[in-house]
Amino acid sequence: MILGIGGGYHLVLAGLDRVEGPAGRTVAAGEPLGAMAAEAASPPELYLEVRKDGAPQDPGRWLKARGGDGR
Repeated sequence: MILGIGGGYHLVLAGLDRVEGPAGRTVAAGEPLGAMAAEAASPPELYLEVRKDGAPQDPGRWLKARGGDGR
């Protein structure tokens, strides 16, 4: 899934088992984008990539700003 978030930024997400809603829709802050399926063999993992004008960025910058540990 690729989300355009404005200002030349895009988020690339992978690992979702289900995507909510149709492509091209606008989503509000806090609205679910999809769901991850838990498998018995391993915990679910979400891949996140931040891109600015097509160039990869460090997502830790945003995760740390929101209180995450950047992993």
